[in-house]
Amino acid sequence: MKHFDKIIVFDGECLICNSFYKWVLRNDKKNVFMFTNTQSKFYSKNSNIDKSKDSIIVIINNNKILYESDAVAYIFRKTKTQLAVRILISIFPKFISNFFYRIVAKNRYKIFGKKEKCYIPTEKEMNKFIS
Repeated sequence: MKHFDKIIVFDGECLICNSFYKWVLRNDKKNVFMFTNTQSKFYSKNSNIDKSKDSIIVIINNNKILYESDAVAYIFRKTKTQLAVRILISIFPKFISNFFYRIVAKNRYKIFGKKEKCYIPTEKEMNKFIS
């Protein structure tokens, strides 16, 4: 498997997940992240990922894997944005942040909907995407 420093794995069918992916793409000024989704070959072939977790995932240097609020906090730290969210996540103990994360994750299709059509990435986005 090819080595990438920081990979965000997101649910490609989830509207809020796709919106978050696009937000990170716009705010990743230092080009830190690569992207893939849970429908990709990369995801299905990566045996290190706990696929029972219904979560955004950050893979760091092909071995450290962050899930749930840890992954979100890491993304906000690396993009150096959303100070209020970073502070909120750091104030609450992890079990509380993850509790709220799981509620949103479990209900994301009901609350935000599911993608009806495939998103066609731009050329710039394709260079950041792992299939």
